[in-house]
Amino acid sequence: MMNAHQRPAVGLRRLLAMTVAACGARSADGDASASSDSGSWPRTIETDDGELVLDSQPRTIVSTSTTLTGSLLAVGAPVVASAATSPNVEGLSDENGFFVQWSDAARQQGVEKLYENSSPDVEKAGAYAPDLIVVAKNGGDSVADEVGKLREIAPVLVIDYTGRSWQDVTGTIAQATGREQQAEQIIADYDSRLSETKDAIAVPEGTTSAFIVFGDGTGAAALTKESAQGQVLSSLEFALADIPDDVKGDTSMGADRQDIVNLSPENVRKGLTGDNWIVVSADQASRDAIANDPVFSTAVPVKEGRVTYTPPSTFRLDYYSALTLLDTLKDDYKKA
Repeated sequence: MMNAHQRPAVGLRRLLAMTVAACGARSADGDASASSDSGSWPRTIETDDGELVLDSQPRTIVSTSTTLTGSLLAVGAPVVASAATSPNVEGLSDENGFFVQWSDAARQQGVEKLYENSSPDVEKAGAYAPDLIVVAKNGGDSVADEVGKLREIAPVLVIDYTGRSWQDVTGTIAQATGREQQAEQIIADYDSRLSETKDAIAVPEGTTSAFIVFGDGTGAAALTKESAQGQVLSSLEFALADIPDDVKGDTSMGADRQDIVNLSPENVRKGLTGDNWIVVSADQASRDAIANDPVFSTAVPVKEGRVTYTPPSTFRLDYYSALTLLDTLKDDYKKA
């Protein structure tokens, strides 16, 4: 097992930029052994929970974060088990509860289901004898309060995917797993698709609000400019609408989350001020709410037909779902 040491984190953004800039070109669909001992070891990674020192390149990784597993698989990291969401959610998860955008890659690699996020049991990670465990700092798949227990099993990489682009997240994962070359390749591939999308679409006039509809009728989550989806939209030159301060208060989901603001039904219209709406991760229930719930249906963007829906798989962005998001926007906003 590798030794790990934690120290206060500094300069995370700078380190990520240096990591990605140092990468060479590799294929995104290479197998898990394609990059052998990339770079020098031991190495220090600045995480969202202090510095992590790894003595050697990880060979057996357990992911406790369904969100982060996609980025691990995209760079060919040797994931053996992953936490999962509820299984068989249409457009979102497969029979294991793995996100559909990376479930094929997980199946090809033989990734096993660790547990479902609704009932986490972090001690199960020990059965795989991992030399690295990946944990989300925030979000519905976070077990950050169990990090101490997990460190008794293996070194722990803690990542806060809120308020960061999927590329930044991938950069941290690549450095920790020695997969910098693969990260450079998938980011370059995405950049090429982004350029194609920009050339193919006509961005709507006015401002745009992006949000997720809560399926239980309790409102919506407005996506901030710092959210992964918001950053994609900004890179395509959508003018994202500001979320007024008076609807924020203490309603953000998670005290230190930067990507979403929870809007109660009475604040939906106050918070979603855009001339255009993009409903992210929209299942049929979301579409029905937009069409029939007066909280949404009486809004000007709905009445004037200026609403776009993205697939459920765009709920969390990684390399795979970021491409899905681009494809959806390319189809829905294509030039006449």
